[in-house]
Amino acid sequence: MMAKPAWACFLSAIVLTFICGGIYAFIERADVANATLSEVAAIVGVDTNTTGNDASHVGTIDRCVSVSLTPPNNTFYIDLFVKDVTNLNFWDGTLSFDETKIHVNSPLVVDGFFLGSDGYPTLDCDHVQGVCQAGNKDTTGAGHTGSGVLGRLELTALAAGTSKLYFSLSWPFGVSGVTLWDPSGTDIGDRDADHFFDGLVFNAMVVVGGPCLPDADLDGFTNVEESVDGSDLLNAASTPEMCDGVDNDQDGLTDGWRQDKTYSAEWYDRAPVNGIPDCTDAASDSDDDLTYNPSDTDDDNDGWRDTGPPAGGKASEAYMATDSLARCPVNSYHSAWPLDINNNGNITVVGDVLAFSGLIGSASGDGKFRKRLDFDGSGSITVVSDVLKYGGQIGKSCS
Repeated sequence: MMAKPAWACFLSAIVLTFICGGIYAFIERADVANATLSEVAAIVGVDTNTTGNDASHVGTIDRCVSVSLTPPNNTFYIDLFVKDVTNLNFWDGTLSFDETKIHVNSPLVVDGFFLGSDGYPTLDCDHVQGVCQAGNKDTTGAGHTGSGVLGRLELTALAAGTSKLYFSLSWPFGVSGVTLWDPSGTDIGDRDADHFFDGLVFNAMVVVGGPCLPDADLDGFTNVEESVDGSDLLNAASTPEMCDGVDNDQDGLTDGWRQDKTYSAEWYDRAPVNGIPDCTDAASDSDDDLTYNPSDTDDDNDGWRDTGPPAGGKASEAYMATDSLARCPVNSYHSAWPLDINNNGNITVVGDVLAFSGLIGSASGDGKFRKRLDFDGSGSITVVSDVLKYGGQIGKSCS
């Protein structure tokens, strides 16, 4: 019997992929230290699934919870968590939410959690503005290293609809964020000297009386992808930040530098810590304008254009929100190589091609569509235009 050619085996794998339509298209990856825009190892945020979380563990991090309006199922819990922190003695943060949809009920649960029972937990909520200031300090002066729950909150659903759960955004009384201190009072993870943590912060949402959608604002980026990159999960105009001189996530900050050569904020100098180039690195800025190099259409030389319309049947990295200044990911939250969906630096059927399971035929605005999988930038996901780009790529690694 004649052996099947390699392309036939590849197509067989694709067919098998779509037969197995129940496989979830995006696997949660929570055990990672750094992210695309982060130079610090620690991660903090909101987890809407408290299962597997305790004083020294953080389980799978969920960005959304669906809650009923019918008692007692209208009462639920969320965790404020920290991962991979070193020598933490004090934390403080602002949790913002829609007070017309949900209400924070109880004092912060702290005993037995990450900083232990020797601290003084605080929870001060303004239920008109929909913000809670929360924090805790170990009064023994001890530092705590590792991962765990900072505090657990009890909430009650009030009305149908969706509420954000943001742990570090501007709030009605001024700019706020998460602060982490070590026993000496030194800020942890503060790269720009504003006293706020500059690392990865996971935000979340609550849907009352309805299901959690993978892409709540229908902008083509999943809740997971937006939470990782800091864009607004419920604002379609807010998308993951890119190195393109545009305020993609609409937080008022643009990448690059001001005219007076003081840095404006996003895409700051990452290379000294994690080796990822950014808009300020000379190697990526041959025209010396202190931003990405527009004269070089493929700064990282990975075969995918940085910005602009599709070219050669390929969407731009800006469209897919992959890092246009890095050929390879440094961890599984760093989206760099477009074909490498699970960000492990290797192309495989299981890790990458199976991400298309159940999504063939999805189109922009239908809640299932993912820009990261729309390799030709057409606004829809198909076998011919998107999946077949894996032909001849299976088994390859980036370098």
